[in-house]
Amino acid sequence: MIKPLTPSRIDDFAHVLKSSASGSTCWDIFPRLTGVEQRERALDGPGAKRRATLGALAKRRRAPGLIAYRGREAVGWVSVGPRLDYHRVARSRATPPVDEQPVWVIPCIAIRTEARGQGVATALIRAAVAYAAERGAPAVEAYPRADGKRVHDEWAFYGTEALFKKAGFKKVRGILPVPKGWTPRVTMRATGTMPRT
Repeated sequence: MIKPLTPSRIDDFAHVLKSSASGSTCWDIFPRLTGVEQRERALDGPGAKRRATLGALAKRRRAPGLIAYRGREAVGWVSVGPRLDYHRVARSRATPPVDEQPVWVIPCIAIRTEARGQGVATALIRAAVAYAAERGAPAVEAYPRADGKRVHDEWAFYGTEALFKKAGFKKVRGILPVPKGWTPRVTMRATGTMPRT
């Protein structure tokens, strides 16, 4: 079962991220604000302010993301929304716009350790595309790692090219030149509702 994040599900969101190396400190704020914006709002560290900021986003008519459940336990999270809502994504040299379409984006996905490898990520990605399409998004983009090498959980939130391909996305741009040390990423896109498997 997959549900939109609402204020009553904030603790479920936190539960998903407890098994992530950095998720408990991010609170889905990292992709939404640049470093300068986070410092200006005193959100540049972990804590209650980040939780409150995400809680405010969860009160909106359009949820900031979706949570996957196995029974009553929350086991996965996908962040999804209009590209312009994610300032760090919109301004990154690794993820510039492909064209003028007002796309939605999936900047991160997190799956609890015990639920990985069981199709939760694919189901969440497909649900995110459907959620966006129902709200008028012409397409959904993701910017996963270009290789499938195993990485530390702290950097797994991008997803991989293979994961998004499995979920029905097509590569629309290859790796761009980025500063040394940055993660090589590709741009992938999906439109409409995704096929169920």
